[in-house]
Amino acid sequence: RRFNALKVPKALQRALPFASKPKLDRPRRAETYAGRRAVVMEPGERRVHALMQKVATIRNDKAAKKKEALAKSKKELAKRMAKTNEPLEEFRKDERKRKFRAEGKEVARKDAKRRRAYEET
Repeated sequence: RRFNALKVPKALQRALPFASKPKLDRPRRAETYAGRRAVVMEPGERRVHALMQKVATIRNDKAAKKKEALAKSKKELAKRMAKTNEPLEEFRKDERKRKFRAEGKEVARKDAKRRRAYEET
């Protein structure tokens, strides 16, 4: 397991002796020998590597095709659902309109009643 670096406050670091102070490991800027050396594969290794690359390419192509087909089917489904929901949305719109109209009439009726009662007193 790799743990995060321990954060030691600067005031505490100043109070610590040198041996106990946290040392910051900076990443190396110069390329190391392991990074520079050339990897020469044997002929058998080269064939296996090429085969594995081909298998990975085929797998990635299949995944891309599957993803594309899924996106297309989702788009078609959304289109069909929009078509079937169109009359339902129209009905809901009419219902809302009717409800708000009735609510407005009720509020107007109550206001008129309140006004008449106020004028009488």
